[in-house]
Amino acid sequence: MARLSHLLLCMFLFVALPALPLMAQETRTVTAEGVAAIQGDAKDIARDAAIEDAQKRAVEQAIGILIDSQTQVENYQLISDQILSQTKGYIKQYSVVGETVDGNLMRVRINAEVAISQLTDDLTGIGILLGRMHKPRTMAMIAEQNVGQRAYGWWQGGAQGEETDMGAVENAFMDKFTEKGFEFIDHEVALKDIRVTKAYRVPDLSVAQAKTLAGQADAEVVIIGKAVAKLYGEIGGGMKSVQADLTAKAVRTDTGQVIATTNAHAAAVHISEITAGTDALRKAADDAADDMIAKILAVYAKETGGIRSVNITITGLNKIQFVKFKDVLRNQVRGIRDLHERSFTGTTAKISVDSKNTAQTLSDELVLRDFGTFLVEVVSSTANSLELKVTPKP
Repeated sequence: MARLSHLLLCMFLFVALPALPLMAQETRTVTAEGVAAIQGDAKDIARDAAIEDAQKRAVEQAIGILIDSQTQVENYQLISDQILSQTKGYIKQYSVVGETVDGNLMRVRINAEVAISQLTDDLTGIGILLGRMHKPRTMAMIAEQNVGQRAYGWWQGGAQGEETDMGAVENAFMDKFTEKGFEFIDHEVALKDIRVTKAYRVPDLSVAQAKTLAGQADAEVVIIGKAVAKLYGEIGGGMKSVQADLTAKAVRTDTGQVIATTNAHAAAVHISEITAGTDALRKAADDAADDMIAKILAVYAKETGGIRSVNITITGLNKIQFVKFKDVLRNQVRGIRDLHERSFTGTTAKISVDSKNTAQTLSDELVLRDFGTFLVEVVSSTANSLELKVTPKP
């Protein structure tokens, strides 16, 4: 858990302080002005109240660094109740840089050093970050083998239909992810009515297979991997020692991009080797889930605070139209930082762009642009991909 907290802190510092070294900065200095009414001749009381108001404004500025205006509106009550009521706790130090009397108002300007790390904890930052990413849904499909089992338990039963007692790892992932505010999909429910070929009825899913299956279950991210518990030996008094190893990766279902990987090892002791195995698997899964959450959130934070990669497939165009399309992307669409041509075959082109905006925002921009002799229609879009089609202009 300490490792998770440390990684989450680094993640939010990356968002809040893009121009500063990631690991070297735990605070941010902001300038803010506070105002208070002067009652009678009590300027000292008004000055203290203005300083408190300025501190509150300083914390609001730090909050604004972490979340966008829409999220601020959606989470107003959360921010008001949990953050702004505890302003002083986030101000490490401050200095008054100016004060004026404006009629019956006292105005005080301060430079305040705001503790971003404490804001990270109290902002319920994970939920806010997930909101900015449009709450991607996550699903786990992890094969699991406990002591005494002849085959892996996996997402559609055991090998050759063998019944297996499985689920400790996936349940641990589900518990950890939902605890942190992720929307987690139960594959047993989501894939119940989906018909799949024999190639998918395996415990060791490839990235492409997992992408296809989880995509049908409407998950934006799927976690695949394997976990195995093995008997280490007896340690006396009939107690059995079991060790578990787990490897997993998180894959985006729209692009196939691997956004996080993890490995975990854990041990447990019990008079029952099966119980010890379950405990060891659960411990390994808890550690792996913490690590995976931190890494996924770090990716999300980087994208919401900077540049994300969007894959674009466009059909129905010739080479001249493709050149025009790329020119419009580079020069007329906001937020595009770079463009990478992947392929052009027949009338289909594939490119990826480094963009400050989501694919949905990018699609809105494209339909409004003038491509001259042809129009660009949006066939489909996900958070990180676009499928477009060129049609002649009427």
